Amino acid sequence: MNRCFTRMKQENHMRSFSIVVLGLALIMVMTSLAFAGGGDVEKGQTLFRKTCGHCHGLNGKGDGVMAGYTNPPPANLTSQKTQSKSDDELKDVIMNGRPGTSMVSFKDAIAEEQFNDLLAYLRSLKP
Repeated sequence: MNRCFTRMKQENHMRSFSIVVLGLALIMVMTSLAFAGGGDVEKGQTLFRKTCGHCHGLNGKGDGVMAGYTNPPPANLTSQKTQSKSDDELKDVIMNGRPGTSMVSFKDAIAEEQFNDLLAYLRSLKP
């Protein structure tokens, strides 16, 4: 009987431990999801229209007032090609520019929080 009681006690400890580990994992996942999509779409739209709209157009279709003067033309940010890029790929282009194009670096002009807002807006353009 003592063995049976000891075994039950061990199983209860293992269950408790498993529940704690599962709970911690769930908290970590929820926290990372909260940070991943933390940008403000409205702030991003305002920043986009002031900073990017001249070339990419007010709705991101690559039809801004300066589009006709650039070669190659600005990217259509609503396209599948652009929307399929990872957040890191988009960040690289925005922060470092694209050599051989009129896309310049914005690393000195856009703070990290602003980038998150801009990214949230860009993702909202997905058709």
